[in-house]
Amino acid sequence: MIQRLWNSAALLAAMVAGLALFGDGPQTARANSLPTRIVSLNLCTDQLVMMLAGRERIAAVSHLALDPQLSVLAEDAKRLPITYGQAEEVFLYKPDLVVAGSFHLNPTVDILRRLGIKVEEFASANSFAGIRDNVRRMGRLLGAEERAETLLAEFDSTLDRVEREHGRRPALAALYYANSYTSGADTLAAEVVESAGFKNLGSQLGLKGTAELPLEMLIMKRPDLVVTGLAYEAPARAQEVFEHPALAYLERRSKNTAVPENLWICGTPYTARAVEALAAVRRSLPAETAAVATPADAQPAGSPLEHR
Repeated sequence: MIQRLWNSAALLAAMVAGLALFGDGPQTARANSLPTRIVSLNLCTDQLVMMLAGRERIAAVSHLALDPQLSVLAEDAKRLPITYGQAEEVFLYKPDLVVAGSFHLNPTVDILRRLGIKVEEFASANSFAGIRDNVRRMGRLLGAEERAETLLAEFDSTLDRVEREHGRRPALAALYYANSYTSGADTLAAEVVESAGFKNLGSQLGLKGTAELPLEMLIMKRPDLVVTGLAYEAPARAQEVFEHPALAYLERRSKNTAVPENLWICGTPYTARAVEALAAVRRSLPAETAAVATPADAQPAGSPLEHR
């Protein structure tokens, strides 16, 4: 660990010395010029950049952008250079703008800023309002305000259409992830399921953010729909809960319908498609649902959604 820190410090010193001696390193973008060598270090900023900037202006996106389970633009990312987020690697792309996530401390960002490179950090979008804010901000940074507004107009049009088609009382949906966690109020996932015409179980229970939901509580509430998280490729104890026999009743009438994780793992205009997919499942449910009070001994109604 000490050796790694020493190596990083030595590399930083060499970079700074190179800039001072030769002056041919990456330059901070002028205040009134548009960036032409953009590097993205975050899955969510990857997708915003690809939506708003021409390929010729993108120097690199993160390696996560290549994963189709995570990135809705994975095919587009295949035509771009990728980065694993190391400062020395990013430096060699000579970026005039680096965009990154702000949800954790990032030594790479600190090093790049010390090298005089412009870095803009984006918070995760935890709501539709957050999506709009991030799209507009990225549009301003890239000089693509008109394109940003077009994307948001399509986003809002889809949400408005889905809302007009609700028609019936909401059913009850449960978001259920590895290690028995769920999404409660003040989360993007909760807003997605509620916009699709469901009540979100986590919110109904008074939970906020990502919180633990005991399996017993999930079973007792008998939701009409269970949306589970991304499955790991290798066996994982964190997902053993999905094999519990108590969940069998939720699978009896499953339609095997899934909402792709890449539509809503990041808040982008594509998140409206997740709302559409869940709304389609909602329309297929029986009129009487678990969102309406039922006797304790009633059979669970509805058709669960299993997304693994």
